[in-house]
Amino acid sequence: MRKILALSAFLSIALSYAPFAYAADSSLQFSGGSYTTTITSAALQAKYKAAGAGGPKVNVLIMPGHEPGYGGAVYGSLLERDLNVEIADKLAAYLKQNPRLSVTVARTGAAWNPQLESYFETGWQGILDFITDHKASMAALTDGAGSATGFQASHNTAAQDPARRLYGISKWANENGVDVAIHIHINDAGNKTQQGFAVYVPDVKYGNAGASRSLGNYIASELNRTSASSTLPIENLGVVGDQDLIALGAANTANFASVLIEYAYIYESKLANPGARSAVESDFAWKTYRGLQAFLQDPVKGSDTPSLPYAWKIPSPGKGKSDPQILALQIALHKLGFYPPAGNSLYDCPLSGFNGTCTQTALSNYQKSKGWTPTGSIGPMTAAALKKAGF
Repeated sequence: MRKILALSAFLSIALSYAPFAYAADSSLQFSGGSYTTTITSAALQAKYKAAGAGGPKVNVLIMPGHEPGYGGAVYGSLLERDLNVEIADKLAAYLKQNPRLSVTVARTGAAWNPQLESYFETGWQGILDFITDHKASMAALTDGAGSATGFQASHNTAAQDPARRLYGISKWANENGVDVAIHIHINDAGNKTQQGFAVYVPDVKYGNAGASRSLGNYIASELNRTSASSTLPIENLGVVGDQDLIALGAANTANFASVLIEYAYIYESKLANPGARSAVESDFAWKTYRGLQAFLQDPVKGSDTPSLPYAWKIPSPGKGKSDPQILALQIALHKLGFYPPAGNSLYDCPLSGFNGTCTQTALSNYQKSKGWTPTGSIGPMTAAALKKAGF
């Protein structure tokens, strides 16, 4: 898990096996109690319901992780910061279809949202004061370890600025009535063996913890339909409480519900293979939208994936190809109980859009179940059967 840590107050891109990843919920101990609740699930659900009758909309901030042109994981030509924007834009498009939601995206690939850019330029000192004030409050609730937000002299200015901007985003969000913040990330591991997703939420002692945890649970439940949770210890819980992530409101700096989603590891086939990448990103975004809507007690009707139903093409992309149709096929076979093939898990055979042995075997087994000669490829009969099944 690479994350910006309040403890060191600089942009820290940590390998997922590093000690940073195990610091969740443990780097500081609260000794004097917890913070006053700042947001509840019930309040957000009531506001959403009232928005349907002409009341104020629920304000959602989407934050693609890292900065325009700086930071994040790198794998070959893949840049996490750019993938984050792609997912954010897809998520924003889904959310904007709902008239009860007001949606703000924090940045593009090239620049900050003009509102935030102006805020950083004119309110820098105010952001520093905001951090100092919350440090003092944090110190009163910890066991003498001090504030988690202390800037340390050993960290250079270039590293501090991204962290300060993240605090600034929380300050801006507090002042502008943001109700929900969704931080979008892609994970990384130095040994390139970890897999899966994780949803980070604020520590239970923070004022935004309850609503954030509930939202995180709903989103994780949706992601878990087609993705396995991270193989990294602690992240394998799926939803992970964290005290140090600035994005989530470290030192109780966020008055709104906030989640940070690590959708996958950057080197996983679902992202590394370009043919189906956009479809995978759409699936991530759609499931996040469904999770938010379920949290707001207004579940999305219809398919749980934008990949289905699919207009099947014959012949299907061959073995070794990465394609949206292969992703749709994998998801359909998963729903039918054929994918992953018996004896395998979603770690062995992820829903990635890559047509490899897992897909060939699963499709052949499906065709055998119909009494057909297994070909491992979509022909007219297979396409007709999938369509009849609602796929």
